[in-house]
Amino acid sequence: MKIKLLSFTIISSLFLTACGGDSDAGDYTTNNESEWFGYETGASTQDINLFTKVKFSFNNKQMYINGEYNVDGSTQFLSSDLLSDYLATDGLYDAPKSKTDLGYQYATLKSKTATVWTFTPYSSRNYNQLELTEKFETVNLTGKAISPYINGFEHYAGSNIALSSVVGAYSSYYVQKLKGKTFPSGSTCLRSISSSTNTNFADFYSGYRLNNYDPSKYFKDGYISTTLGKFNLDLSRDMQLNTSVDAVAKIGSDYYPASYYTAGEYDILANQIKQYERDYQDAVAEFGKNSINAQLAEAYLNGLKSECTLFNKTASVAIDAVK
Repeated sequence: MKIKLLSFTIISSLFLTACGGDSDAGDYTTNNESEWFGYETGASTQDINLFTKVKFSFNNKQMYINGEYNVDGSTQFLSSDLLSDYLATDGLYDAPKSKTDLGYQYATLKSKTATVWTFTPYSSRNYNQLELTEKFETVNLTGKAISPYINGFEHYAGSNIALSSVVGAYSSYYVQKLKGKTFPSGSTCLRSISSSTNTNFADFYSGYRLNNYDPSKYFKDGYISTTLGKFNLDLSRDMQLNTSVDAVAKIGSDYYPASYYTAGEYDILANQIKQYERDYQDAVAEFGKNSINAQLAEAYLNGLKSECTLFNKTASVAIDAVK
């Protein structure tokens, strides 16, 4: 399965504190405090594991990603399972095809503060004009239930019996698997609060090609044809502020579904929460507070507020124990 990844780096706040905060990005070594872990749930009660797990680590200004296990029990991950390619004004930032001992090279760290990381994605051609920034908040997980911090929607939907006929069996299965499981002392997570880019870019997965692509059929709201880094790019006319735009990139003779971003901030958590709050209020006004519609919207809202993006080593060990 494809891991839903953000544009983020992976340095522990604990490590920064020990090093006195800001310092040169090349000084770091791989250890428990310089590793962060991402988890994504499956969709079937028949899955061997409850999660797919990836590890992020870094060394000498380079960031790496490595798949550790999948929901189907496998431990083999291709580059295309984990990494996207990027298009920017200077060209194609192609994901690496081979692994190092730390995993696939993900990006080069450019700058940092305790909760802000800026980096340039890997490019075999050494392109470097694209800089992505991820802002986080840290969350103390000590003593807290594991379930809502990995998949918030499944937790809140699975904890509400009234939603069982709507969301299916998986949500309650997820909740039962993690019932009573809490994080030990020293557990922390990073929650992404916004992403930003210094220039327009698009990202896509090289393993997902479109067959018989017809832009007039693909884009129901119409499309705009443009170029980016000398590559053809079709963009949906359905554009909204601070969000990605559906796109299709032509690389060689192949077409790939893509997401297009303009310079500035996007994926702003506070804005997403406001939208989910409006959805919940609209559902209450139209159907009533106790309606299935309102309860479902509330599960999405609470889930969005609770989920974490990355977990430190201590939290990861606890999650792995109930995988």
